[in-house]
Amino acid sequence: MVGKSRELPPGLSRCVRVAGRRIAIFNEKGRLHAVDGPCPHMGADLSNGNLREGTLTCAWHGWRFDIASGEGLTRPWARLKTHRLTRNGEDLVLEIREPATGAPEGKEEDPTPAGGGLP
Repeated sequence: MVGKSRELPPGLSRCVRVAGRRIAIFNEKGRLHAVDGPCPHMGADLSNGNLREGTLTCAWHGWRFDIASGEGLTRPWARLKTHRLTRNGEDLVLEIREPATGAPEGKEEDPTPAGGGLP
């Protein structure tokens, strides 16, 4: 349990710590979402971002993500790890999903070659 549903009314978000991880949780018009808290760009707290119509925009540099899938809309390689956030009575219950295939935990690969691809 990460809180009570009354603590996360529609339109609000917050950051919680679970097993040493920062998780950003959101209530978008009654739909609950949870993603790893740090933005893959520069580590900004995504719970401070703007969530509108399923698109999360980072408050620092405007990187955008699909909140449901974690897909990077600004940079496709910059995906968010999504988690399951549900209501059980008045409790908010978070299920941490381990990363899918791809980069190891905490590592996102930038496809830009070292040196910016310059010869």
